[in-house]
Order: sequence, then structure tokens, then C-alpha cells
Amino acid sequence: MSIMLDLDLAADLRGAHDRGEIVLNYQPEIDLASGAVVGMEALMRWAHPRRGLLAPDAFLEVAHKAGLLLPLSTWVLEQCAQERARWAQLPVHPTVGRCQLWVNVAAVQLASEGFVESVRDLFERYALPERGLGLEFSESTLGDVGASAAPLLLQLREAGCALAVDDFGTWYSSLARFEDMPVDAVKLDRRFVRGLGVDLDEDSIVASVVRLAHARDLYVVAEGVESWTEGARLCELGCDRAHGFLFCGPQSATRARSMLARGGGWTPQSPESLIRAAGEAPETFARSAGRLPRQ
Repeated sequence: MSIMLDLDLAADLRGAHDRGEIVLNYQPEIDLASGAVVGMEALMRWAHPRRGLLAPDAFLEVAHKAGLLLPLSTWVLEQCAQERARWAQLPVHPTVGRCQLWVNVAAVQLASEGFVESVRDLFERYALPERGLGLEFSESTLGDVGASAAPLLLQLREAGCALAVDDFGTWYSSLARFEDMPVDAVKLDRRFVRGLGVDLDEDSIVASVVRLAHARDLYVVAEGVESWTEGARLCELGCDRAHGFLFCGPQSATRARSMLARGGGWTPQSPESLIRAAGEAPETFARSAGRLPRQ
């Protein structure tokens, strides 16, 4: 990407959310044991008037260099707090009250002055349930923040947030590094999911992460699950939750609320039946009754 193009994108990005160009989609997080939708992950997109729909990778670095990442991230967090508050108006379902809406937080946001107070204000202003809003931090983000990360996370947990380490395995740290941090979950990077059931090295890595996470009372979420083989192996290895196109792609806020109101996700099956299904190579879970629509 050229400097001129960076400048063009930066200029276009200013005020993009005020013009309604920044949109949020929500990808369901599925409990592999019960089949329930137990959470949603907020995904940001930029509906650029000339370049079309842009994923975060196409503009977040530009936003950071232009000094726009912090106000953009603050706006996203506010929108997600509003969305989580709307869930309280959904028809009562056993899973809805426990559902978490996950939001990714950048280092510049976590380290910004008054961040914890702003999060505490969101919980109070929108009457959010405890652990109803979840914040995700990549390993590199926590590394960038340094020694102040642990006390910051503790304050955020006390404010009511659920906390997760996102894209786990993409940096140099290990689960032992998070032993003293008050996190609830580890989100396993999709690159470790891709070879499951085929690559024994990937199987052993995932098995180790699941075992060590459970020993620390953390649950594990597999990201980017796309095949029946991956889903079957994750069940066998004891992974707790997953998201990906195998279950459902990102949804509009309206469709996401509809899924939460129904409560159910995919029909849970034993690892053995999933392995048999994997051999049949179906296109998607969506063809079976009771499973999520793929979009």
C-alpha cells in the first residue's frame, strides 16, 4: 500500500462512523457440548463508498498511524454496549442472560487514560449484566501494555467484564504467562485449527492448550472452524466453544438477536458421529434441521 493510498484512506476514514459507513456484524459462538449460542463476537467492517466492504485488516493500521484508532475503537465499544443492552429486551431464554458480546480491544485503547472508568460507565449507563460484555486482548496487546496489563485487567473484571486472550498462539508467550491475569477464556488462533484431524502436531498443540487452560479454570474457544473434520477433532480434544463458517458466518444485528432469542445453535453430536459425518463431506451444518443458517 503506498503512502498516498494511506493518506487517502485516512482522509476517508475521518468521520466514517458518523456517516454510517462503519458497520458491526456479529458471529455466533457455539457451545460444543450443548449446541447453544452462548456468545457473539463483534466484527467491524467499513462500507467504503468507492472501495466496497473492507475488513479491519485493510484499514486499522491506517487508522492507528493517523491517530484515529482510539476514537474509532471507543465508538465500537459504545455501540456494542448498546447492542448488549438490547438483548435484555429479547424473549426470555435460558441461554440469553449468560450470553457474552465480545469486543476486541487494541493496545492504544487499553493503555489510554480513563479506559477502565469509561468501561465502568458503560456497565452502569446501560445496566449491563456482569460478564455480559467481554473484552478480547491479543497476546501482543498485553505485551505492548507491559507490567500494567495485569492490574488493568483486574480493574476491568471488577467493573463487570468477561476477559479473553484472543488469537492465542500467534506470539511468543504461553499460558503460564496468564496464570496471574484474571482472564476467563483463551481463543485459539485459527491457524492451529486448520490442520486438526490431519496434522498430528496441530492436534498435540490444541490438546496441550485445552489441558493447560482447563487446569487454570479457563475455557477454550476455537476460532475459524470451517470443516466437519475440525469440528469433530475439537470435540474429541475437549474444546469448549467454537465459531466459524462451519456453524454460521457473521450476521447483522437483527439476525443475531433472532438467533439469541431461539437460543439453539447446532445440534450437538458425539465425536464419533461427527467423524462419520466428516467422511461424508457435507457442505455445511445448515442443511440439517435446527442448525444455524450460513450467510
